[in-house]
Amino acid sequence: MLLRLFFAMFLVVASGARTAATGSTFTGTLHREQQPVSGIVTDQKTGAPLAGVSITVKGTGTGAFTDQEGRYSLVVPHDVSNAVLIFSLVGYKTLEQPVGQQSQINVMLIAEQKEMDEVVVVGYGEQKKLTVTGAIATVSGSDLVKAPVAGISNALIGMAPGLQAIQTSGEFGNDKATILIRGMATLNADGRSPLILIDGVQRDTYNNLDPNEIESISILKDASSTAVYGVRGANGVILITTKQGKTGRPQVNVTANAAAIQPTILPEYLNSYDYAVLRNEAERNGGIAADKVTFTPEDLELYKSGADPVFHPSNNWIDELIKPLSFQQSYNANVSGGTEKVRYYTSLGYFNQSGGYQQPEQSLGFPYKQNYDKYNVRMNFDFKLSQDLLIQVKLGNQITDNTTPNGGAWAAFDKAANRPPMTSPVFIDGKYIERVIGLPGTVPNFNPWGDAGPTSASGAFLTEQYSSTLNTNLQLTYKLDRITKGLSVRAMGAYDSYYLKNKTESKNFPKWTVMKDPSAPEGYRLYQSADDGPFTGISEAVGDNNKWRKVYTEAAIEYKRGFNGHNVSGLVLGNFSREVRPSLLYKLPHVYLGMVSRVTYDYKNRYLTELNMGYNGSENFPDGKRFGFFPSVSFGWVLSNEPFFPKNRWLSFVKFRGSYGIVGNDEIGGQRYLYLDPPYSLNNGGYQAVVFGNPGVDFARYNVYNEGAIGNPDVTWEKSKKMDIGAELKFLDDHLSFNGDYFEEKRDNILWYLSTVPELVAATLPPANIGKVNNHGYELELGYTGQTAKVQYWVKAGYSFARNEIIFQDEPDRKYDYLKRTGKPLEQYFGLTFEGFYNTWEEINDPNRPKSKWEGAGLQPGDMKYKDLDGNGIIDEDDMGPVGYSDWPEITYSMSGGFSWKGFDLSVLVQGTDHVSASFSSAAAYPFVSSWGSAQKWHLERWTPERYANGDPISFPRVELSPDKQHNYQPSSFWIQDASYIRLKNVELGYRFTSKALKRMGMSSLRVYVSGNNLITRDHLKYSKDPDARELWGRTYPPMRVFNGGINLSF
Repeated sequence: MLLRLFFAMFLVVASGARTAATGSTFTGTLHREQQPVSGIVTDQKTGAPLAGVSITVKGTGTGAFTDQEGRYSLVVPHDVSNAVLIFSLVGYKTLEQPVGQQSQINVMLIAEQKEMDEVVVVGYGEQKKLTVTGAIATVSGSDLVKAPVAGISNALIGMAPGLQAIQTSGEFGNDKATILIRGMATLNADGRSPLILIDGVQRDTYNNLDPNEIESISILKDASSTAVYGVRGANGVILITTKQGKTGRPQVNVTANAAAIQPTILPEYLNSYDYAVLRNEAERNGGIAADKVTFTPEDLELYKSGADPVFHPSNNWIDELIKPLSFQQSYNANVSGGTEKVRYYTSLGYFNQSGGYQQPEQSLGFPYKQNYDKYNVRMNFDFKLSQDLLIQVKLGNQITDNTTPNGGAWAAFDKAANRPPMTSPVFIDGKYIERVIGLPGTVPNFNPWGDAGPTSASGAFLTEQYSSTLNTNLQLTYKLDRITKGLSVRAMGAYDSYYLKNKTESKNFPKWTVMKDPSAPEGYRLYQSADDGPFTGISEAVGDNNKWRKVYTEAAIEYKRGFNGHNVSGLVLGNFSREVRPSLLYKLPHVYLGMVSRVTYDYKNRYLTELNMGYNGSENFPDGKRFGFFPSVSFGWVLSNEPFFPKNRWLSFVKFRGSYGIVGNDEIGGQRYLYLDPPYSLNNGGYQAVVFGNPGVDFARYNVYNEGAIGNPDVTWEKSKKMDIGAELKFLDDHLSFNGDYFEEKRDNILWYLSTVPELVAATLPPANIGKVNNHGYELELGYTGQTAKVQYWVKAGYSFARNEIIFQDEPDRKYDYLKRTGKPLEQYFGLTFEGFYNTWEEINDPNRPKSKWEGAGLQPGDMKYKDLDGNGIIDEDDMGPVGYSDWPEITYSMSGGFSWKGFDLSVLVQGTDHVSASFSSAAAYPFVSSWGSAQKWHLERWTPERYANGDPISFPRVELSPDKQHNYQPSSFWIQDASYIRLKNVELGYRFTSKALKRMGMSSLRVYVSGNNLITRDHLKYSKDPDARELWGRTYPPMRVFNGGINLSF
């Protein structure tokens, strides 16, 4: 229904589009000798063309106005020496530009009054940017569309100081970045995410929005800006505002993108020959005689030559399972415009990713595919029914359809990491080889396609997940100027629904076994080991957990007025939210109820004060303790608006601000009603079931009920006390800008488990509000914009630092202070301190060397040395101190810049992280895990006597079997590595056509561009891993590198 309505509206509105009027020229004096000059005038901040700009030749009556595309042309008399053009437009600073011998002069105008009147979206309203006293960063929608990525969360990476976004996976449909604001400040890992609202309503599906429909994103970072959200504001708030129509002729925009995408990096596994050599070496290191190792010289030669691809195959399972190149495409068409009575914005978007995994459907006889589709519909309307009454309607629909093979990325990467390269030839003559009889030694006999990719041992599987999210807003605003000027009331109601359907398709397929041909030693025989059956079924599931709905309402009274230099505003708002999810505990809805108030005051945009208060609560807490009061206060001083401040171009703007407040966090790990004593819990089978009878005769198993846990009648929310001090400076006539903030946060009442209760209590105690964490840091941003006669350019750099410290978590006493987690950052890594390798038997046999708890039968040259922190001569868990940092960066930074010249435009974003570590284990790091796991190229730089004697680089200990249980593979600074990096994140190069031929076709402009994402990364990891993809065992699809081309048409 929404699609039909959109298309009908699109056709009606698009039919009214018309071309812009051409620019006009005027002159007061005729000159026989003239110099033609033309160019384009744009907005310095947005890059949008400016219509109606007056251009005059200084000291004459000659001039012109820009047309709708910002273009102008005029003639300059030659008898005017040192001619200067004056560019002027109401709301913009007047610019004087010498002409010289130039025939084309493009300029950017800086909004003067607009800068003072520019508004920023804040909690439950808008404020003038000049008078904002909180720490708020803003990202425009025009910046988001420059990143050719699947989700909004990934487009935000590197966009604003204090906003930290890490993309840990690039799997289609599952590549959402994890977002934090100003780092971590709670022990509760599930309670660190910011509150995210779309058009004033909390909505979890923000990542599926089309960036083309977003007007702006505000990141609220301090207590002043988040106190109005009270019990949900401690982790910061992100406000997403969708576009609305503007008064004027219909504007039609169509954008199309097509891209090639590939993983940023993939594991580099060894081929069969190198693997076999390394495997033999590991067996010899384990005491197996040289003539008893698995692979004979003949086997090694066959692997090396590739002469026997059936019984001595060599496969790279990453190449077999993962496509090196996939496809991405996106399209958007939107129409906006309106009159004084009705304004509209409508948008239709489509996004697709296909490929991802290899597709052997010809051999399997199965329509295997990896495909992700996303559809977006947006319709926003403003109806001004009278001078006092405004009705706003916002409708949004996001539909996703994600088809993945059996197990997805986890299965594919897990099997590739845990299988040697010589297990199977995969396919012979188009036949799927299930088993090979005649492999060397004890090489495992199976085909990884049998339990990874689209297949399992019983057949081929595909899982399709379809979801649809509907967001609706209806808001009424009524001005009460007839009572007193500046008074208004508003009410909003929102309804959201979510639907999810899972569908699984499965099919049997023919499986074959290959064995050597006794009659032809160099030949082989194939026989079918399983019949090809029909589709075994298509199952669809829409359970209670897959459908939910939400109702949100708010009502407010607001006052804004200025008199005699005094500007005051006030807001009182009440809101109610009810979310029904059948998966919620006890099937009860999730309810929020609250009140909000805000008072602001400024005197002549000079002295600024703001009070924010939230009084709200959650039914997660016991009766009588559900509501809390969350106040904040902030101040600002615009020094440059003081009468005594000298007006000069070197320091043109100075503003100081500070805030303090208390906010809360009720995200308690998804748990509800912790104040109740559950009477029992059902143990549905398992080890605690009661069994009777004899197996095979009268055996019976009965489920049991367990006694419920103890409730905590005093459970409440986390409390966060936040302080922020900031400064905003502008230099060189506002061309150079600086923003800086220092912040501190003290969070207590963190829900955590008591750890010092003796075991003899014999009870599972509930979590209590005992945890304390401090967090502090700073943010810096520096930017410059400028222009010459033909080039407009800008550069910007941002830097954020946030460090936390655990103050209290009821940690039991530990033997040594360095073993304590208290006093360290959240998720600090702990491990042994790596000090190199033992290189000789003399070092091994030194009686003074510390003995290792894990050395077993004894160490050998090539094993690791560890520091004996406690000095007791034994390497054990008591020597595991803090190593590196946590897996969340303390430092994030970005550098961006761009320019426009004669229709060309370029923008570049570089971002990075520092003070961050990553730990890898199992098959992501070790060779031969579970005896026959894979091995990687960096393992070739292992320690051997020959490599040590030759002085070759050594980056890995001696190889051995079953490494997960050995001395070398304990958590240590060898495995916990520096995960900092710098990345060329986004690049976009475009050219805009605005010729007369386009106008004749009804187009105002045509822009073509190429762009890229995640293009180059430099890091310090030894493994072939993307530094953001930090899953411990390496079973995630890495982020994608994107090479994109696009076109944008405007009518």
